[in-house]
Amino acid sequence: MADTPILSVLMPVFNSERFVTEAIESILNQTFKDFEFLILNDHSTDKSLEIINDFGKKDSRIKVFQNEKNLGVVESRNKLINLSKGRYIAWIDSDDIALENRFEKEIKFLEEHPEIGMVGAYPIIIDENGNETGKWLFETDLQKLKIELFFHSPFLSSSVMIRKNCLSQNFYDPRFSVSEDFNLYSKISEHYETANIPEFLVKYRINSKGLSKSNTEKMEQLSVQVIKEHAERLGIKLEESTIKNLRKSKSVSRIAFEEIAEIEKSLILLKDLLLKNDRFEKTAVNEVIQKYWFETCRKSTHNGLKILSIFSKSPLFCKKLSLRDNCRLFVRALIKF
Repeated sequence: MADTPILSVLMPVFNSERFVTEAIESILNQTFKDFEFLILNDHSTDKSLEIINDFGKKDSRIKVFQNEKNLGVVESRNKLINLSKGRYIAWIDSDDIALENRFEKEIKFLEEHPEIGMVGAYPIIIDENGNETGKWLFETDLQKLKIELFFHSPFLSSSVMIRKNCLSQNFYDPRFSVSEDFNLYSKISEHYETANIPEFLVKYRINSKGLSKSNTEKMEQLSVQVIKEHAERLGIKLEESTIKNLRKSKSVSRIAFEEIAEIEKSLILLKDLLLKNDRFEKTAVNEVIQKYWFETCRKSTHNGLKILSIFSKSPLFCKKLSLRDNCRLFVRALIKF
């Protein structure tokens, strides 16, 4: 490895003795080899540090750091960024797994697309035992990704690679303790293009003891704040109630009948505001908003066939919707699924 590696791989660790071995091995087995691997133990109380140190003795690319007290994920990530030397930064959570060609694919993509500041990829979802339970397909269109950020974070941390020069001086904002990634990605997108490679390059573990299952209410509250501040920086004013409605069209599994009109109103408002902003491409706006209007009605089909009338009579309705989606909506409404 050169004194100044091309890539810095960063991994904060807290009480991950069950999974950290597999996470570290997935990095060491990458087809791309020119990286430094910085691992920060955030004052774990289990055997995580012992496991990390064992790996550090075997591979010179690994540099182990230790917090004298538990600082949490935001401060730990900022500390790792400050310690890094690479031109690119890649994250891996201590319970996730990078597929062996992840770094090779992402670095090639960034080298070929100098306008892109950050890139992610599709994740395979696994359970605590490593069994595949599903797959996520994030948006890959550059223009649509800008609009998706008004609904959710269309990136997964353990798949993301960032040009270090794209990071602001403050890095992760400590105000967003469980939505720190969403906030950072939103800020990066305001100054650089972002992308997702349409390939599965990481395994994301749904861990019952991890952040993905905890602090749900706080995460939702902070996500609303992330979107509000992101919109304001782009000259777009959105009330919290509007953002909460937009989030429902994406995040909840069932939408009550009385909520549909408010979500529709919020989608119409966002569409109008985005179309007036030169930053957003018209076709992308129309297609993303149409998608979330369809999702709103799809999640309301337990209310019966009246949903079809509401769906088709809305100013958000687009006749270009595929026959498959039209049929799916009809069948779900018919059986009140």
